[in-house]
Amino acid sequence: MQDIIVFLTAIASLTIANATRADEPLTAEEQALLDKGATMEMYEPNEHSRHFISHIEAFADKNRQHTRTLANPEPVLTFVFGMEDAEPAREEGKNMAESHYSPDMAQQFLFAQGWDKYHDRFFTRAYVQEGLDAYHKARRQGE
Repeated sequence: MQDIIVFLTAIASLTIANATRADEPLTAEEQALLDKGATMEMYEPNEHSRHFISHIEAFADKNRQHTRTLANPEPVLTFVFGMEDAEPAREEGKNMAESHYSPDMAQQFLFAQGWDKYHDRFFTRAYVQEGLDAYHKARRQGE
């Protein structure tokens, strides 16, 4: 039971300031879920960026050895960090490598850009990760 409470608390505590990730307006039902904090975020850089309503029907314990099913799954608004989010970060990382930014400068710049764009910890972190991966790849190719 404690695992369920921790899990639901984590979902409820997620906040998303920039609600329309895929430039689509939210439906009334999606907005209601956002307003009550029932959101979840996914990192899928090879899929399209989007948002949708999903239901979490089961979860794994902290050791991922046992799965538990929820009797009455509640809806959550799911935001996907997809290719439309990842591609600008990759381009920026590549450009910074070509401009000879140091790794620290690249990371700081990507963080500032990601935060300015999303105002969300998860999406900013994903943006930085994609940008730094492209930065390091471009630097290795340039050597």
